[in-house]
Amino acid sequence: MDADPRADRADADRADADRLDGVRTDAGATDADRTATDRANGERAGAGREHVGPVPVGEGSGAVAGRLRVALVALNRRMRKDWPEHLTPSRLSALTTIAADGPLPVGELARRMAVSTPTVSHIVDALAKLELIDRRPDPRDRRVCRLVLSDAGDELLDDLGRRTTGFLEEEIRRLPAEQRAGLAAALPALEALAAAPERPHDGGMDR
Repeated sequence: MDADPRADRADADRADADRLDGVRTDAGATDADRTATDRANGERAGAGREHVGPVPVGEGSGAVAGRLRVALVALNRRMRKDWPEHLTPSRLSALTTIAADGPLPVGELARRMAVSTPTVSHIVDALAKLELIDRRPDPRDRRVCRLVLSDAGDELLDDLGRRTTGFLEEEIRRLPAEQRAGLAAALPALEALAAAPERPHDGGMDR
């Protein structure tokens, strides 16, 4: 009997969701994180914004980083609300990595996602079962399989991109004009953060 895809959400790829998503998920967040997220998120777009506003002069990078983290957690949580149930953050990370850099062998995918090969193998098996990726033999080494998106996986990423962009566009329109201008001015810095090369780190979930 085929496994229930919902049962896979309790498997090893959820253990990697925090790091792979770039921010803490609800499953991995501490009580303090959830409190900060709920406060930043609010009941509606305009609620719970006691910290929204210009960064005070002299506020250090640590305080800026803390506020940015809370904002990212809240936005990430809201954008995931209507995602398909089977799409865990780690699976989405694998899909987007394959889409950007594929075809990739499993070991290379693990390296780019900064997780262990057994963990990636588990994620790949789940994505293959969902028919979101295909395994193709490497023409130079028939013992190696390379991973590519299936048509269904490509359509899923396109759909998620449209939904996410639409959500953000609607929320940005609701901001006051000065905050919209401030957000636009901050984009180069945010893009630089996103494009910065990853640095080696100690520890990690794979150890």
